[in-house]
Amino acid sequence: MMKNKAKSMLCLLLTFAMVLGGSGQAVVAKDNNQANQGQGQHKNSSEQNVKQWLSEYEFNEDTRDGVIYEKVAINELKRLLTVIKDTNAKFDSNALDGLIVEFDKTGDIKPKDMNELDRFEQLVNQYEQAIQEEYIKGVVLKSDLLLKIKHSLTVCLWGYVSKNDFNEPTEVLIADILFNFYLSDKIVNKNAIGILTDISDQTDHKGNQLKAHLNNAVKMSEKANEFLEKDLAIPASKSYENAYKQVLFGLEKAGYPFTTELFESTSDTDGDTITDGTEFLEGMNPFKEDTDGDGLKDNIEYEIKSFISPIKYDTDHNGISDADEDIDEDGLNNKDEQVYQTTLIKKDSDQDRLTDGFEVHQFDSLPNKYDTDSDGLSDGDEYALKTNPKVADSDNDEVTDSQELHKQTIRKSLIQPDKSAITSVEVSFSAKGNINKTTRITSTNKVNIKTTNLYGIIGSPVRINTQSEFDKASITFTYDEAQLGDTLEHDLGIIWYNEDEEMFESLNAVLDTNKNTISAETTQLSEYMVVDKTKWLELWSRELDYSRMHGLNKTLDSSDDSGDGGIDPKDSDGDGLSDTYETVGMKTPYGIIYSNPDMKDSDGDGLTDGQEMGPFQSFTVDIFGVTIHLEGFFPTSFPDRKDSDGDGKFDNEDLRPLYADLSDLVIYQSDRPEGYDENGNVANDMKTNDYTGDQIKDINWMFRFQLLESYFPSILFDEFEFMSTSLFSTGDMEDVVLDMIDHFEEGTGTAYRNDTLTKKASEHETTKAYVEFVKNALVDELKKNGGNLAALQFDNRTKETNEFYQKIQDDASYPTFSTPSDNINGLTITVNDTWGNTVSVKDFSVENNRFKGVMHVRLYDHFGLDRPDVEKVYVNLAGFRAWFVLQHYDEYDGKYKPFVSLMEMDIPFEGELSG
Repeated sequence: MMKNKAKSMLCLLLTFAMVLGGSGQAVVAKDNNQANQGQGQHKNSSEQNVKQWLSEYEFNEDTRDGVIYEKVAINELKRLLTVIKDTNAKFDSNALDGLIVEFDKTGDIKPKDMNELDRFEQLVNQYEQAIQEEYIKGVVLKSDLLLKIKHSLTVCLWGYVSKNDFNEPTEVLIADILFNFYLSDKIVNKNAIGILTDISDQTDHKGNQLKAHLNNAVKMSEKANEFLEKDLAIPASKSYENAYKQVLFGLEKAGYPFTTELFESTSDTDGDTITDGTEFLEGMNPFKEDTDGDGLKDNIEYEIKSFISPIKYDTDHNGISDADEDIDEDGLNNKDEQVYQTTLIKKDSDQDRLTDGFEVHQFDSLPNKYDTDSDGLSDGDEYALKTNPKVADSDNDEVTDSQELHKQTIRKSLIQPDKSAITSVEVSFSAKGNINKTTRITSTNKVNIKTTNLYGIIGSPVRINTQSEFDKASITFTYDEAQLGDTLEHDLGIIWYNEDEEMFESLNAVLDTNKNTISAETTQLSEYMVVDKTKWLELWSRELDYSRMHGLNKTLDSSDDSGDGGIDPKDSDGDGLSDTYETVGMKTPYGIIYSNPDMKDSDGDGLTDGQEMGPFQSFTVDIFGVTIHLEGFFPTSFPDRKDSDGDGKFDNEDLRPLYADLSDLVIYQSDRPEGYDENGNVANDMKTNDYTGDQIKDINWMFRFQLLESYFPSILFDEFEFMSTSLFSTGDMEDVVLDMIDHFEEGTGTAYRNDTLTKKASEHETTKAYVEFVKNALVDELKKNGGNLAALQFDNRTKETNEFYQKIQDDASYPTFSTPSDNINGLTITVNDTWGNTVSVKDFSVENNRFKGVMHVRLYDHFGLDRPDVEKVYVNLAGFRAWFVLQHYDEYDGKYKPFVSLMEMDIPFEGELSG
C-alpha cells in the first residue's frame, strides 16, 4: 500500500503542475485586481463555463448505486483542496458566513470559529465520514444529514467559482465534483421515492398522510431537476434535501424506516420467491409479482437480469416489451417461456435435443419435460424414431415405445485429406431407444497405428462403438472411385480388427459399383477397414528368400529345429532376432519391416528389436474366402521408430505404443478466441491508439477533464486505481486489480496470470457449474466412443457435426461474474463476463478398460474497454473515462495496451469404457 500512497502524492503534485501551467495559463485562480488590470471591469468567466459544462453532462441514472459517485466526488474534492491551498484562491465570504461544520443532535448546523478554508476542509471531512455512515447498501440514506452537507458544499463551491477565475482543468474539476453531487442526489431520491411509492400503494394505514408525503417528495424532486436545467445548482441541492426529508417522514409513518434490516427482510409478501429485502434493494416492488408490468414475473427476470430487467418494461428500448422478446431465439417468446416454465436463455430447456419453440409449435411435446409421456424415451428420441411423444405405446401393440426394437441408421462423413477414398460410413441395426445417443462412429486414422498403417488399406479406418444391445448390424462404406488409385473396385474388401485375438479378420462383403458402396453384416462392433484384398493376399502369399543368408552362416546344425523353416539363427546383436530376419525383412500386417542386425536397439527407444517385433508366428486362416498359411510377425511396436504411434512418448514408456494417446489435445474452443471476435477481427476492447481527442469528446462531453489530465498520465492512473480499489474490489482482489493496472501501464500487451484471480474465478458458482458440465460431457462421450480421444479434437470445419462440441455450445453457460457480490469483491472489474474459453486434455491414457486424464480449462477475458463500456452508466465514473483515454487516445501512440487475462485450471477425470 505504500506504493499506492506515494503514487497518489505524485499525482497530486502533478495536478498542481497541470493546473498551474499545463494548459498555458499562469495560475489556477487569479486575483480580481490582477485580472482587471488593463481590461476594465472584470467579468468572471469561470462561473459561466462551469454552468455551461454542467448543462452538457448526461444525467444517466440507470443504476441504484449512489455511493460510487459520492466516492468519486470525495476523491476530487481532496484534489481541489490541494489546489485551493496552493493558489490562495478566495471564497465567497457570504457563502461561508456561519457555515455549518458541525451538526447538533437535531441535525442543525452549528458555527465554528475558524477561517474560511479550514471550515471548507472540515466540511469535506464531514462529507467523507457521512458517506461511510449514512449509506445503507449503497442505495439509500439513513437520514438527510449527507444531503445537508452536500448542500453546504455546493454553496461553498459556487461561492468559490463566483470569486475566482481559473484555467480550464480546474473549471472542469469543479464541474465534475458538482455533477457527482447532483447525480448521487438524484439516485438516492429516486430509490427512496420508489420504495415509498410501493409502500404507499399497498397500505391503508394513514394512506392519505403517506400519499401527501409522497406527493411532496415527488414535487420537490421534480423541482430540483428543473432547477438544474436552469443552472440553479444551490436551490436544486436544497430541493433534493427537502424531498428526501418527505420520504423519511412518510416511511416513519408507514413503519418502514430505512435500516439495514429493511433490506435483509426474508419475507416474501407477493410470493414471487424473491425476499422483500432483495426487492426493496433492487428496486422491485415487494407487493407486486410483476414490478414493471411487462407480463413477466419479477423472479423470472431477476434470475437473468443481465439480459432483461425486472424494473423495465422494455429493457433494450427497442420498442418490444421484454415479454414479447425471444432472448434465446428458440421460437418461443419470453412470455410463452414463462407459461411453459422453460428457461428464457436456453434454446432447449429440458435438454432433450429439441428447441423449446419446436416442441410447442411443431412437435406438440412439453418443452420443460425431458420425456413428455414418461415412456422412457426423451422427446428428442421420439422425434428421431418418429413415435408419438404424448403416447407411451405409439403403435398400440402393448409394448411401450422405449421397449420396442426400432430399425435405425447413423452415418458419418469422413473428412480425411490424406485418405479421401472412403467418403462416409454408416451402421444400421435394430435396438431399443435412439442409437444416435448410444452409438459413435469415429475415425482412428493416425490414432490406432495397427489399423492406420495396415497394408493395402483404402481410406481411413473407423471404430464403431455402441451401448445398445443388438443382434446383427450392417456396415456400409461409400467410396470415391476416382481416389482409388491403382486399386480396382472389385478388389475392395472389408477387414475388422479382433481385439480379443489381436488378429485381423475379413467379412463377407457386398459390393455395389452403381452406388459406390461396399457393405457387410456383423454380430459385434469393432474397428473396420476397407482394403485392397489383392494386395493383402499378395503380402501374406509373398515368399521371402531367407536361403541366401544361410550359406553365409555355417553354424546352423542340421538337427537344429528353429521352428521357422530352418532360418540361420545367428543373432549378432543379441536382440532376439536372427540376422536373417533383420536383413531380409519380416512380414507384418503393415508390410515388410527391416532392422539393423548389428544394433540390439535399432531405433534407440529403450526396447530391443526382438521385444518390439515379438515372436515369429505361423498359422492358417481363411481371409476373403482364401485359405492362407500366415508366417510372420505381429509387432507390439516398430523397431525402426522410437515413437511408433507418434504421440510423444517413446515406445518403452508407452503403455499402448501403437495407439496414440494424444496429449494437450484441444477438444473445445469457443467462437471468440483470445483477443479476437467471432469473425477473426481484433476485438474492440483490445484496440488501442484508435481515437483522437475530438472523437473521444464525441462519445461524451465528460471526457474533457480526462483529456486535459492526459498531459500527465499518472493522474489518469490515479483515478483508475482509486475507482478500482475504493469501489470495485476488496481484500486480496485490491492487490490483483492494482497489479493488472500496473501490467496495463507497462504496455507489453502480454497475457496476464494471477493465482488469486484464478482461485477466485475457479471458486465461483458459475465456473464450477461450467467445469462440471464439460467434464461430465467429456466422460460420457469417451464412454460412447471407446476412449477415442482423438475423435473429439476440435476442428472449426467440422464443429457443426461434432456431437461433443454441440452439446457444450447448446447447453453449457460460460462463467460470468456480475452479481452484486462480484461488483464489490473485484471479479467484475477484473473479468466480468468471460470472453471465451478453450478446453484441452492432457495426460490421457487407457488401461484395463478404464480411461483417465486431466481436463485443462482455459478461461480468458480482455482487460480493456470498448466504446459501449463508456457510453452508458460507466461514463459517469472518472476512473472508467481515465481508463478509456489511456487505452485509446492516439496522443499516447498505443503506449498502454490492453491484454488477455487468463484463468487456467486442471480437472482430473476418469471413466470406464462401455462394453
